[in-house]
Amino acid sequence: MQGKTSLNLLAASAALFGFLFAASTATSAELPTIDSRNTRPVEAEFRGCDAAGYCRFWVDPSPPSAESLLRVRPEGISRTPRDYGISIAIRDRINALLSNMIHQAKHIVLLDLHKLDDGTFAATVIVNDANLASDPVLVELNEKVANPAR
Repeated sequence: MQGKTSLNLLAASAALFGFLFAASTATSAELPTIDSRNTRPVEAEFRGCDAAGYCRFWVDPSPPSAESLLRVRPEGISRTPRDYGISIAIRDRINALLSNMIHQAKHIVLLDLHKLDDGTFAATVIVNDANLASDPVLVELNEKVANPAR
């Protein structure tokens, strides 16, 4: 009787181990790596932008050994306009839209995060369910970059 109980316990333990192993393998397979194109949204914390068109975001890295502070070019935002004043205006507007203020938490998600040839990243930046590039002030600044005669 005791031998049969031990065999049942051993079989149940093996089944549980197999289930846990399969679940952990499936979970790690679903997580995109930071070095690849991420089809899933990546939650991020904003760490500031510069006039060169890059923003810094902290992400929970996958795999854990990957870099967690990424330089990201927001999709739909002009890249380094020749007019320094417009570059500063774009930077300031992005910083205002993404920074957490007192009693105001922003939910930021990076969509289609992908690595560029220079080692930086690009992504569509979503803040509180709105595309950053659709901000009316940024749209106007982007038009000034595209049509400098205006």
